[in-house]
Amino acid sequence: MNIFLKIGDSVPRDECISEIVQLGDFVYMSAQTGRGQTFQEQCVTACYRVIDVLKDLDLRMDHLVKYTVYLTDITLREEFLSVFKNFVEAPYPAMTIVEVSGLENNAMVAIQGTGVNTLRHEKTMQSSNCSDCDEETTH
Repeated sequence: MNIFLKIGDSVPRDECISEIVQLGDFVYMSAQTGRGQTFQEQCVTACYRVIDVLKDLDLRMDHLVKYTVYLTDITLREEFLSVFKNFVEAPYPAMTIVEVSGLENNAMVAIQGTGVNTLRHEKTMQSSNCSDCDEETTH
């Protein structure tokens, strides 16, 4: 048993798979599949499922810095991005989009993520009352 590994509170989809784990500051999220009848519905629900899983560790989508998106039809890439852009803001995460032959529960999209929990650093910056901290770190 890894005593340094932290898992989210979500009920695992299988008894041996966590939805999200954190080791140190690094965060690894299992792929969240879309639900619904249309591709757009599935994109939206997959994004909201990502948000829900991240909440288990009090994280946000911007804590994930690398996404891997699995689509059963790569020609729907632009349609996926038109939905996804409503859930992220600059600076944007890295992303790889891959076409796969199938996903569980007949999903058309699944979103997996890797990131860094920066909450303790964010709290430190907020409590330091440093108005120009960002400028100093860029010089």
